[in-house]
Amino acid sequence: MSKVYSGEIIDGHMHLWDLTHGEYPWLKEEDPIFVSRIGSYKKIRKNFLIDEYQALIKSHNVVKSVHIEANAAPIKSLHETAWLQKIADSHGFPHAIVPYADLRDPDIENVIKDLCQFPNVRGVRQLLFDSDLPTDPNWHRGLRYFAAQHLTFELCLFGNQLREAAKIVKEHDDVLFILDHLGWPEDLSDEGFSKWKEEITHLATYPNVHLKLSGIGLAFHGVDKENIIRFLRAGIDIFGEDRALFGSNVPPDSLFLSYNKIIEIFKEALSIYDPKIQRKIFYENAKEFYDL
Repeated sequence: MSKVYSGEIIDGHMHLWDLTHGEYPWLKEEDPIFVSRIGSYKKIRKNFLIDEYQALIKSHNVVKSVHIEANAAPIKSLHETAWLQKIADSHGFPHAIVPYADLRDPDIENVIKDLCQFPNVRGVRQLLFDSDLPTDPNWHRGLRYFAAQHLTFELCLFGNQLREAAKIVKEHDDVLFILDHLGWPEDLSDEGFSKWKEEITHLATYPNVHLKLSGIGLAFHGVDKENIIRFLRAGIDIFGEDRALFGSNVPPDSLFLSYNKIIEIFKEALSIYDPKIQRKIFYENAKEFYDL
């Protein structure tokens, strides 16, 4: 067994929010769709600011982070991005910002131009949970615009949509994608694990998609550590050491796991790999993917 990792870490998936801005409808009132998936999330319906995040990571050698849009009201994306850049300029974190954009917007070129005025912007996320967006030709037109801009796109969807994700990645082979939250596996049984592996293996055949090892709190509700580790190791083995990276997904994952516990589970999961591979997953791959 390899030595447990003790080097630098890049947190490839975290969020901040300030509810005084009134930008987060899903945090003002509990969304029934989210509740059906993860239960009540009252615990995180409060401000989560940079000082609190830095306190969480202080003892874990987390040296950089990537902020993923926090499902703000769509018209507030530019405002959220400006707020985050100001935080980055004053606190050093986050080092990369992935804002929201609606790819269907007929003015997507200018939307992206406005977002990219902020130096830490690296890509875009638009949630695809049980969505018909991938069948909309206007959405695909927006995605095609990405290739020339050298921006990444975060694929955030449920496990039953992984085949659909593969179609998107195949069609847009000049766009760099990353699949959030292990593809959010929904059936955690042995049979579900086999089905998820089959879908993930198919998706991994496309070299323009990476895997984000995140969401272990939300997807697994923080229970059954051995099962979490089984999925993490399978994802790494399928995508390979160069296309998988770590993300904490706090504060949502903190509904089920503390930051300390998240790090502990990841370090145990990765302890079977060579130290160089561990460093790739904890640090190097995020550095390269997000150009940090």
